[in-house]
Amino acid sequence: MANNIQQQARDLLEKLVSSVNGLVDDITALEVNTMVVEQITGAKFNAWQAYQEIYSINDKDYFNAKGIPNPEDLTEPEKTQAQELRKRYTSLFTQLEREYFYILLEQSAETGEPDPRVIQYQERLKYEAEHRANIVETDGVYIKLARPILPAPTPVPDEEDNSNLKNMRDKWREIDNLLNNDKFIRTLRKMSELKAALDGGNIKSVDIDIIYAQTVLQLDGDIISRYHKNLFQLSEGDRDLILKIHNEGIVAGEKQWRGTLDFLIGIVQSIARLSKNGSL
Repeated sequence: MANNIQQQARDLLEKLVSSVNGLVDDITALEVNTMVVEQITGAKFNAWQAYQEIYSINDKDYFNAKGIPNPEDLTEPEKTQAQELRKRYTSLFTQLEREYFYILLEQSAETGEPDPRVIQYQERLKYEAEHRANIVETDGVYIKLARPILPAPTPVPDEEDNSNLKNMRDKWREIDNLLNNDKFIRTLRKMSELKAALDGGNIKSVDIDIIYAQTVLQLDGDIISRYHKNLFQLSEGDRDLILKIHNEGIVAGEKQWRGTLDFLIGIVQSIARLSKNGSL
């Protein structure tokens, strides 16, 4: 009986260590950002919905459909601001696709067979590096390379087309696997939060919501604080209020962060003792 408990504890410890290992990159640092937005959504995170929303950013009509200003219709400085706003939205899709590339890269390393999408993504990066100053979006080579490697959350297929139906089911299965991948979900959640922050502003305006203060606390004790120059152009009362809110966020965040670390360490230690001698 004792041996059985020890074996179960060892198996549980192995699974827990594997899970914690996947979280290490996220919990070794605490990042606190403070910004002022026009509105905050109360919607809870839904992985499938978030994936659809982030993926749709890559659609060529996305910005027009959202009513986000076209830089070509504006003059400076509004033109640069509109370009920056669009760049922030586009970066959300780019980062999510990059995370998927890493997943495919790991899978290719395990199987020993390079996934065609890995090769396509790498060739795209090479093309963009070589043609950075003069990328022609209508170039046939670029059009082929620029196709997303992420599986598309496409509409319901035609049931009369069996081949199309099979392809759709394969894509749905692939997306389902992605949404059960811890690393991918963590990136998706962060991109969804950043998108909510962008959506919280007036997207039909070229004004961009500013992160006034950012503080990063590293597990080794390093603390990095950054403040946007516009913070010091505010009135003294507004500046002090933002800094007060930011500092309170750091205190609350650090307390929760260290509590999570202690909790995880305690669980690992308890299971390790159980796997060793059969008792806590």
